[in-house]
Amino acid sequence: MAGLVSSALGGGLARAQLFEVAAAGRASNDGSLDVALDDLAGRAANGDDAATELVLELVHRLRLSRSAIAPIISDPTTADDVAQATLVAVERKIGSYGGRSKFRTWLFTVARNEALMAVRPRKSDAEPVAEPPAASARFSSIIAFRVSMEALVDGLPEPYRETLKLQIFESLDYDAIAARLGVPIGTVRSRLAKARQLLWDAMKQERERQTI
Repeated sequence: MAGLVSSALGGGLARAQLFEVAAAGRASNDGSLDVALDDLAGRAANGDDAATELVLELVHRLRLSRSAIAPIISDPTTADDVAQATLVAVERKIGSYGGRSKFRTWLFTVARNEALMAVRPRKSDAEPVAEPPAASARFSSIIAFRVSMEALVDGLPEPYRETLKLQIFESLDYDAIAARLGVPIGTVRSRLAKARQLLWDAMKQERERQTI
């Protein structure tokens, strides 16, 4: 499993294979999912952006936070919002994961806290202002977990839209994106940095519309 995790961090077929193995491991409860998650979370806690991106995508694809959210929140829409907030919280707090427990145990606590905050009466009508995620490759997983985000990505101007879609929806690394588009890697990096900022702005505008 450690070898597969290391290979998956490079993207490509190994990444897809890891998702398949993780899903099968969850279904069979053979412990392989926890091995992969604990490995990735440990790397992410040490500052590995690719590992953070991958662990976030596994949490999203396998709906790993739902067991903590469901007992507290029954409304599907609100549960989806809390699952989104949980991913953001995991990205923000992953540096505190020390490996003293399984990642899924740590995740359960984070998700449960997010669910409790969602149902807790607000002291005022003011919404806290979210800080934008770090401008790094892992940001792609933070904005890929909701189908509605696809519309926001499609709304970006070119060439940022196509470049970001290749990273988010096809899980291509910088080299593969550069080869696909026929541009230097430096151009890919600069486009993605701009695309993430544009997308973050679009996300904030969408949130403001939803709260009106």
